[in-house]
Amino acid sequence: MGLGSGLNYRGYGIQDLAKNCIFEEVMYLLLFKKLPNADELKSIRKRVVSMRWLPQNLMKALELIPEKANAMDVMRTISSLLGIIEPEGPNNDQINISIRLMSVFGPALIYWYHFSKSGLRINTETDPNDTIAENFLKLYHNTDKVDPLRVKTMDISLILYAEHDFNASTFAARCTVSTMSDFYSGITTAIGTLRGPLHGGANEAAMRLLDPIKSVEESNEVIEAKWRNK
Repeated sequence: MGLGSGLNYRGYGIQDLAKNCIFEEVMYLLLFKKLPNADELKSIRKRVVSMRWLPQNLMKALELIPEKANAMDVMRTISSLLGIIEPEGPNNDQINISIRLMSVFGPALIYWYHFSKSGLRINTETDPNDTIAENFLKLYHNTDKVDPLRVKTMDISLILYAEHDFNASTFAARCTVSTMSDFYSGITTAIGTLRGPLHGGANEAAMRLLDPIKSVEESNEVIEAKWRNK
């Protein structure tokens, strides 16, 4: 893999990683400072699958969250509650917590989504060969099969969003952990900061703009109209 220009993760160009990798490979790179070989990738994927399960107390809490809750509030709650259920310690270090959160955030969020919408208690365990992207999309659409293009799009999105070196949310997380607080508190702080409309919330506004657009021609019209009304 050649080095891309511009932003990079540990020396690897983000464009190269997005084109050639699944998210688990980039997760491994960020956590262990190297891209995984075949055996290491197989091992990390197996570890992710084993960490998708939802504790009963977490499911009960998710069922109490109203349908109109902001998804970022749900994510913040997942992190905070897991910090109580599965606290950081000698047998649960920061690497393990990182993998656990990346494995469980999607299933937990989608569990809340379906239960709040229809009262459905989904089984968050999909095919053991499923990646994080495949698991999320299967759970969201409540199906056994997903379009490979959607999976690749999800992988690229996860890889690109991993670039949060030193912006508002990661700065807030660093402030929290600099007080010797626990790992979960840092992540919870980061999610709370990311929720703001001037940070991660800006993506929601962008999606509301893009969602109705059905063609390139229509997109130009929408952008021009927004620019005229600015």
